[in-house]
Amino acid sequence: MKTLLLFGLFLSLPTLASVIGVSNYPFSRPARVVSAEMRGYMSQRQEMGMGFRYTHEMDRARIVDLSVAGGQNSRGLTVGGGMDMRIISEELHIPRVSVKPFFLHQKFEGEDYNTVGAAPTIRKGFVISGFEFYPYLGIPVGIQLDGQDNFIYSASGTLGTAFSIPGEEKMVISVEANKNWGASSDYIAGLVSWLWN
Repeated sequence: MKTLLLFGLFLSLPTLASVIGVSNYPFSRPARVVSAEMRGYMSQRQEMGMGFRYTHEMDRARIVDLSVAGGQNSRGLTVGGGMDMRIISEELHIPRVSVKPFFLHQKFEGEDYNTVGAAPTIRKGFVISGFEFYPYLGIPVGIQLDGQDNFIYSASGTLGTAFSIPGEEKMVISVEANKNWGASSDYIAGLVSWLWN
């Protein structure tokens, strides 16, 4: 019943296929993860979409993920991948710092866009009343190439948190907000992730 309620909550969120995702969550053992994502753009179009992501922890310092998503009206297929690489490990008073190079291919308003970039991310876990959560801040930046061979610089700020459901160690919930600097593609994102070894 609890799982059905969580899935219903997930379906009601206005959310996106993010660049950061669950790739910086501290898995307790080497993990493979499947995530279902929903997205809602806060721009003038206010469109919805959904996607799926596969995340694979290669070792404690490198986590690879691949995603595919689609949206309504002006937003078509988005396919992407990235590798989160740890620079500084999280310690008691030190946050985790990583950088995630990524590639995205998007169809937007009938045009194809390819984006190559990197997302520096900082994360620090907290425990409040026995409940662990991992807030993070990322700054995805990149260069976009459109169908007319124009280069467009893109940058955004991402703020989110990831946490596991008490008693359900194999399920992780992520909530994320993104502000796109210079364009109106802001979003709120929600991911439900299932872990297995």
